[in-house]
Amino acid sequence: MPVTGVIRGAEPFEFGEGPDGILFLHGWTSSPRELRFLAERIAPLGFRCEAPLLKGHGTRLEDLAPTRFAEYLSDSEAAYSALASRHARVFICGLSMGGLLALHLARKFPVAGLVLIAPFLSPAGKTLGLPNRWLIGRIPLPATLAKGKDGPILHPEGRAGHIAYPAMPSASMVSVVVAGRSFPDSLPLIKSPALVFHSVRDRTSDFRGSQMLIEKLGSEDKALVAFNHGNHVLTLDYPRGHLEAEALAWLDRRRTR
Repeated sequence: MPVTGVIRGAEPFEFGEGPDGILFLHGWTSSPRELRFLAERIAPLGFRCEAPLLKGHGTRLEDLAPTRFAEYLSDSEAAYSALASRHARVFICGLSMGGLLALHLARKFPVAGLVLIAPFLSPAGKTLGLPNRWLIGRIPLPATLAKGKDGPILHPEGRAGHIAYPAMPSASMVSVVVAGRSFPDSLPLIKSPALVFHSVRDRTSDFRGSQMLIEKLGSEDKALVAFNHGNHVLTLDYPRGHLEAEALAWLDRRRTR
């Protein structure tokens, strides 16, 4: 966009009306667009749907390089507080790093419920036979890392419409990985109801992170929906329809009437 510098389609969004609010938090290197279609399905239930564009995202890769997880968390806290000032109950839907941010907020604030999509607690995959979850942050890395050619979405149409940077600034990435690595001890302190979606074939966020999340989360109301197909950005991948139906039903049972 010529005025704001934001990539067309990557803008933050605000729409819907109702007694409850739901905050949407996007993934690292990505934008609110990966959650917009889900939000458009949820809003008619009676939700005010809002999604910030986190610092360094949706413009240029160079803008992301100096940013760190603490800044994304600060943006998320500000967005949550603004929504909570106008709605007595606020839910959070987070994808990938957005899921990790949602957990941080639920540790600090009285979040009404969590919808977590491929929450990033641990990186998937191996390098030279060693798990990336152990390597990242412990070995030197080049300043910028190229992304895999296949990307985080298997569905061709979803992949074509995804707005994300083509590479990863390593120092910023390490800050996200370290934040995920250090968070599991806080999971028992979170009492918010939670619905978690994750593909067992996710090549970005390790599926075992969501298994651990469900095991350790302090809430009694929690469920994990595992998909055997699709990759990381499930809102734009093959399981999209199933995910939307499950999320809508879950939120419909818990919304203010």
